[in-house]
Amino acid sequence: MLRGNRFWTALAIICWSPFVISVAQSSVWQWSTTSSSNASSDPAINWRENQPPSSINDSARSMMAALASYRDDISGLLTTTGSSTAYLVTTNQGLCTAGSSVPNDGQQLSITMSATNGVSPTLLADTCNAYPIQSAAGVGVGAASLIQGSPYTFRFSVANSAWMLRDFYGSALTVPLGGLVPYTLSTVPNSNFVFPAGQCLSTTTYVTYWTALGTPASGSCPGGQFQIIDLSGRVPAGLDTMPGFSAANRLTSASTGCGTAMTSVGATCANGAQSYTFARSNLPNTNVAVTITDPGHTHSFTAVLGNPFSAATGGGGLTAATPSGGTTGSSTTGISAAFNLNGNVAQTAMPVVQPTVGVTYLLRVL
Repeated sequence: MLRGNRFWTALAIICWSPFVISVAQSSVWQWSTTSSSNASSDPAINWRENQPPSSINDSARSMMAALASYRDDISGLLTTTGSSTAYLVTTNQGLCTAGSSVPNDGQQLSITMSATNGVSPTLLADTCNAYPIQSAAGVGVGAASLIQGSPYTFRFSVANSAWMLRDFYGSALTVPLGGLVPYTLSTVPNSNFVFPAGQCLSTTTYVTYWTALGTPASGSCPGGQFQIIDLSGRVPAGLDTMPGFSAANRLTSASTGCGTAMTSVGATCANGAQSYTFARSNLPNTNVAVTITDPGHTHSFTAVLGNPFSAATGGGGLTAATPSGGTTGSSTTGISAAFNLNGNVAQTAMPVVQPTVGVTYLLRVL
């Protein structure tokens, strides 16, 4: 009787061996959209015809586990490792475990970035190959587009051989690295922005922005730091020589203009000030009419005569003598003329400020 029980037990194992639940990982990406193919598409789930009743609960629980793994893989719970240009991620589903190094077309992952990306970043999921991250077909995502600590959704494209960012550029307000934004609050929205007040920043923390600027020297900053532009009390203006274009000659180094060649970011006009005091050389040449009034005047006269009388010859009479000379007295004319262009008032500076409203500015540095 014992031998008979062993026989039937062995026979049952042989007959039902195709339905023994495997320890392989259950993954939604292995499932088929053709229902009849799902009997064996997932090695951890048994939904074959005539499966033993005792395997149903295991299959149902395996499906629940697979769905939970899929849920967590698209929720943003995954966090990358690796570097800012070569990201690594370990999923809950275990991609590319069926002998392929290419994820399924349309495979979706939502991942939180461990570091803000550098130039031309790639993503390697599980045992798959590393593929570039693109914002559009054939267009690599720009530096500092993926922010440390922020989640992003990726969809794998076999046609592009890349992980495509989903809905990333749906907002017209996306600010590129180095972009300026007028702002009305007194605190920055997050660590990706600073108020540009000419301060020094770390070349390590902000290496992507520093590199994009051309790795400027520390200058007046301590070693390992670089200085950003200072917009305090200044109005930004376009460079006179926009990259790729010839000089417009509107803001030049001429002493009668900007006073500084406006050819590089951060240049400031030497002649830029909020007020100005006119010099005589600034006044126009002009002829000014002056009215002169003459009140009229008189002079006194003193005559000097010789002998008033002389004896006449012959007849014995007297004749008058002619004057021998005389002088006139001095007298002022009363004529005056005066002209003073500024009326003898004190010279004061005059404002030269355009109609202006104060705001803060945000500079994206991460």
